[in-house]
Parts: sequence; C-alpha cells; structure tokens
Amino acid sequence: MRPTRECEVLIAGAGPAGLATALYLLKSRPDLRGRVVALEKSCHPRFKTCAGGLIPKTRLALQELGIALEVASVTVRSSRARTVVGDTIVYRDEPVGTVVRRDQFDALLARQARRAGLDIVEHCRVVGVEQQRGLVEVATERGTFEARVLVGADGSGSAVRRSTFGRDKTTIGRALMTDIEVDAKVAVEFAEQCYRFDFRCVGDGIKGYAWSFPCLIEGRPHLNVGIYDQEPRAPRTSGSEHAALLDELKRAFPELPLQHLRGRAANFRAAPIRWFDRRDRYAQGSVILAGDAAGIDPLMGEGISCAFEHGKAAAGAISQFLDHDSVALTRYDRELHRGVTGRKLRKLAFAARHFYGPHHRVFFRLSRLSRHAQEIGLDWYNGARRSDELSTAVLVARWAGSVLFGASVNWLEKRTG
Repeated sequence: MRPTRECEVLIAGAGPAGLATALYLLKSRPDLRGRVVALEKSCHPRFKTCAGGLIPKTRLALQELGIALEVASVTVRSSRARTVVGDTIVYRDEPVGTVVRRDQFDALLARQARRAGLDIVEHCRVVGVEQQRGLVEVATERGTFEARVLVGADGSGSAVRRSTFGRDKTTIGRALMTDIEVDAKVAVEFAEQCYRFDFRCVGDGIKGYAWSFPCLIEGRPHLNVGIYDQEPRAPRTSGSEHAALLDELKRAFPELPLQHLRGRAANFRAAPIRWFDRRDRYAQGSVILAGDAAGIDPLMGEGISCAFEHGKAAAGAISQFLDHDSVALTRYDRELHRGVTGRKLRKLAFAARHFYGPHHRVFFRLSRLSRHAQEIGLDWYNGARRSDELSTAVLVARWAGSVLFGASVNWLEKRTG
C-alpha cells in the first residue's frame, strides 16, 4: 500500500482553472513552492475538446501573470452573427479574440506553473474525497493525497464536485464540433479575421448557437466548427439528437463540407459544458470548486476567462485560509456569486433565459437597435479594458446613450467614466 502524500494545497485538474489557481497562488506566495500539487488524469500536452477562443479578459490575465502567448494563434478583429431577425457585424479597432489550440495552450500554462513551483502528478485520476480533522483526503489511482485545501478544477464532470457537492446534472449543456482544413485566401474567417456565429437554431428549439472560428493546426489553416446547446433534451447524445445538431450545423454553414462528415462519428467531438447557476455552492469545508467544475458562461459556453477569474479568486482565498483565516473559503463562495465574475455570469444567465427563450425574437431585435450598443455589449462580454467590471448603472447608461443618441463607445466612456 502506497503511503499518503501530504501537501498544503491539492488541485484536482491541470487545465486553465487549476493552473491559473496555482500560478496566482505561487506568484503571491513563493514560500509554497513545492507544496502545491496538481493531479492530472492525462498528461501534457493532452487533447482537449474546445474551440480555443481567448477573449481580451483572458489576455489581460496572462499579462498579469507575466505569461507570453508563445503558441500558434489566430487574431480575430470582428464578429459576425446571423439571427432569426437579421444579421449583424461588429468591428473593433482592437482584437476581439485570439484562437489557440488547447493542447498547446494548456501545455504552456503547465510549463509556467512548474517553473513557479507547482508539482503536477500526471496519469492520476481522482476517485474519492473525504474531509476529516480539518484535512482533505483524496483517493486516486496512484495513491492517497492529503492537503489543507482541495481545489476541484477537474472539468464539467468533476469527480470532486460529485464526491463533495452531489451529482446534479441539470446545468450541463453540450457542444459538438469538428475541424475542417480550408484555404485561408477563400475562408472569410481568415480573410476578414472574424468569428462567425449563427443563432437561427434557437427558432428550432436549440438553446444555443453554431460557430466557425479560424485556427491553425500544425501550421495549416482550419476552421473549428461546432454547435452549443445549453439545455439538451436528452441526458446523453442520442442518434436522433446528434443528427438534429448536425443538420443545424449544415444549415448554418452550407458552404462547408459537413455533409460527408455526418456519418463519421470520429470526425465530431462532443463535450459537456457545465454552466453557472446561482443556486450552486462552491465551497464546503476545505474544498472549493473552480472553472468548469463550478460553472461557466451560460449564454455562449465560454470558460477560459472564467477559469482565470476563478483561479485568481481561489488563490487569494487559499492564501488567507493558510494564514488561519477560517472563513476565507466561505468568502470565495460569496465572491463567485456576488463578485465581478459572479455578477457577470448572473447577467449572462439572464441573457440566456431570454435570448434562448420563447420570446427570443424580441430580444434579438433589441440587440440590433444600435451598432454602438452592439460594440458596448461586445466589449463588456470580452472584458475589454475591464469594462465587465463596471456597475450595472454605468452599463445601462452607456447602452441607453448609444440607442437614444447614437453615441460612440469612446464618447460614452468619457461621459460615464
């Protein structure tokens, strides 16, 4: 029988949420070097089903951590959306996103975290969690680990969440995606540096959208094409539902060779996406949740920026907890509900209920009232210049000014501070 390994902080999952937690924690507490351990069920670089879009908020976090984006990427400067009431194109002077491949991006974060003093134990799957005597004991396929704090950052199907918080699956959506090699001179996503979204599937009862993102695979231009359904009508992908999603993808992007891929299941990858629900709890005893395990953006299913925001908040709370602040982890739970990230996710949950609800046409029409309002919304969503940290009153004032007076984003920023 293997002896129990002891550490100060144990992190289940070495993806963006777990690694961001470690990076922020070790940056502020270098004394913890070698005493923070992350468990990874696979090994880096490992394949990850994800479109790989980094919004400006994530780039700000990387700058804060001093991490250069030293992986292949594609810069995006505009966003195109098709809806049931018309099309929209929003251009910004600054990038609205950067598309990476997650195997490379996560491996970059892992290298940086190891240099900072994180010990990553790979091929180590969590099988159980117990709390006793103020410590957390984690059973894994490679023995038992004991720590003062456990961070569950092990994805939408989190074993830590199941063991400590229960097995609720009502807030798990699904994404289905594939990669298609294209000619960069022909594909509009490369030629015009744009994202493409198609929300017309909402009219057919799918609470989500289809997307097409430009990306590079082994240096060659590809499109990552997929569809997100916030509330699948079946708990698992059934043949009929799978076919329905593929039909919507083909309708969204008829010019792409999706039909000949339809019968080849290996060409499409499905991924669960747990989204934020304000009724959830993210701390229990000495266990906290972060990233997809906690719940991410319900509207678009974007999770990487949430991973970094959760990681930063978790690191601060853990540092205080280790310094004998007994309620620090409880405050972390409160932060995820009522702090900057929690307030943003609550707004996105509100938007998802309405844009994907029975009166979706009304809300899509409202979103098209003003080009300047669309710019404000895009900047807020992306966290550009930290605009997502503004109060609701300021945001409403800017939106109303853009709709009523056609005011530009720059003018409204000066007037509202």
